[in-house]
Amino acid sequence: MSADEFWRDDPQLFVSYRTFYINKKQQEMEEMDYKCWLEGSYIHKGNGSLVSSLMQLLSNMFSNNKNTKEIPNYPDKPYLQIEKEKKIQQDIDKKQQEKEKKYEQFQKSLVYQGTLKQRYLESIKNKSKLQ
Repeated sequence: MSADEFWRDDPQLFVSYRTFYINKKQQEMEEMDYKCWLEGSYIHKGNGSLVSSLMQLLSNMFSNNKNTKEIPNYPDKPYLQIEKEKKIQQDIDKKQQEKEKKYEQFQKSLVYQGTLKQRYLESIKNKSKLQ
């Protein structure tokens, strides 16, 4: 945004530029995260077999037990994407719990109404027996 645009044009133009800048930086951060994840994935896959073989060899050489311990795997997705998916899953779980809670309350109200109906029918029977 030029100084002339800032001082002479509509103030909403500044807000538009600012929003665009923030969105652009967010997109750049997501791209960088993906690139770092991809680079780390390639490195991990390349070195993973060497490291696991070396660890197996050393553990088998120095211990009587055969060590079949697994090495932690590299994440399948970039960290930001994993965090977004966790947040989405938490939201889904929260909504599901709310639905279950409402359903349970509904079931309790049905039981309560059923007992009221039963009491009412019993009171009518008792009145008819008394007469």
